[in-house]
Amino acid sequence: MILLNPMIVFLGMIMYIIPYLWPLSFAITMFIYHILLKNRDVHVKRIKAYFKNSNIDNEDIKRIKTNNSISYLIAYLLSYLGFTLIFIKISNRFEKLYASVHNIEELKNIDVYIPDSEIFLFVLFLLLLWLTYIKIINRLIRDQFILQNFEIQHNLIDKAPLKYRDANAVVILRIVTFNLYEWFLLLSLIKETNTLYILSETYKKESFENKTIEDNNYEKTTGKKEDIVSEIKKIKFENKNELLSYIFSKISKLDITEKFKILSELKNQDIIDDEDIKKIKKLF
Repeated sequence: MILLNPMIVFLGMIMYIIPYLWPLSFAITMFIYHILLKNRDVHVKRIKAYFKNSNIDNEDIKRIKTNNSISYLIAYLLSYLGFTLIFIKISNRFEKLYASVHNIEELKNIDVYIPDSEIFLFVLFLLLLWLTYIKIINRLIRDQFILQNFEIQHNLIDKAPLKYRDANAVVILRIVTFNLYEWFLLLSLIKETNTLYILSETYKKESFENKTIEDNNYEKTTGKKEDIVSEIKKIKFENKNELLSYIFSKISKLDITEKFKILSELKNQDIIDDEDIKKIKKLF
């Protein structure tokens, strides 16, 4: 898994507006999509394995394809190439036609003829271009958004960095903004997916080998217990009641097992005694 630097998007944008550097800009764009799709496949594969190890069975997760995302990018490139070639051919036909016009009368009487085969190919490649790009966006956003929700539900991550975007709306925005929206989209996707992979730790292979929900919850609660105990030790309380009130406020939202673990740890460190524990238990 490769976490891209968002600066690569700005590099592509600069090349996009400089004459004769457009091909390099396009190459950078395709490279970004390539890495994003590869990262997506790795993330999906590791998250699905994580849930499988945890014996969590969900139909929505099963429907998410793990591999072959790059095939959609290849299909998009072929569609783009076909569309570009047929567009150039039709444009050249119009250019030659209008080059032969010398006055307004000739322009009025001009007879534009485009073969049916060229019209068919133009529409076909345009449709393929639209459909393949929608597939790419759905793989990058929709699939990972679904997984993200499950990750939050099962405490793998605590926030949702990836924002949902409708694929058709993305295509329309690209058309309306003359493709400028694509740069904004790529920049956002790099930032959001990088954050998602870091939060879930799927960017590190070793973190997901034989890991389960129980392991993750244990790590989280262990850290929580140590943090609370450490925090309480650092504070100087005016009296015992203030100490007990603070302890209760910290553990009130935890499950009963975790509450007792923290109270036991506080007792072991001579911060509270049995009588204090009884007082706190009465408040549960």
